[in-house]
Amino acid sequence: MAYHTGVHSKRSADAVEGLLNALYTNRRDYEYIKQNYKQLAGALAYQAAKRKITADPEKTADVMEKAFEKTFKIIDKLLPEVNEKNLEILGRAIHKHTNDPFVVLRNAGIDIEPELEEFRQFLAEINGKKIEAQKTKSPAVKGAVEPKEETPETIKLESQKLLGILSGLKFADYSERAVEKALRELGAEVEKLLEERNLELLGVYSTVFLLLERGEFENAEEFLKGLNS
Repeated sequence: MAYHTGVHSKRSADAVEGLLNALYTNRRDYEYIKQNYKQLAGALAYQAAKRKITADPEKTADVMEKAFEKTFKIIDKLLPEVNEKNLEILGRAIHKHTNDPFVVLRNAGIDIEPELEEFRQFLAEINGKKIEAQKTKSPAVKGAVEPKEETPETIKLESQKLLGILSGLKFADYSERAVEKALRELGAEVEKLLEERNLELLGVYSTVFLLLERGEFENAEEFLKGLNS
């Protein structure tokens, strides 16, 4: 969400995303994060100091605790109920290539602007600044069509590669041995991408790995074809 507030640091975001990807890989859910956010704040503070982003881990941990608390307010309003529809709306809204996430949310009847404004002010105060409240960019338009986002070429190429793996599995009639082999290969690639901090491709490979692990082969194929459309 920080990306869409206009107050965004790639170095800091990489540290946060690295932690969240580790939690995802270990099947830790949102409730786990809410219950353990103080420990996670300490882990982020350690990473920030290690990367020389900050010099005071204790102060950074305190700031991160507050950031978690304010973020929870936004997420709880975005996802009052976790279901496929709400997750799809949230995914489109917070995607970094979405020009105006508020259009996506308002068209779905969700208003998080008071909570997001509080978050923006919090980020500004960290930098020693106060900022004017931002007006909404545009009113919701019933039935408005949101612009289609461009998929990066690297993701298109990798999705074609993954579609080839799925074709091989289909040819093998999704045998247990073939699926296990594919999962081993994908798992190794996920570990490699995690080490390289290639977050875009990590998201693609992690999603396909999870869908194959669940046996949702058609969903995996639809997901990858969607990246190529």
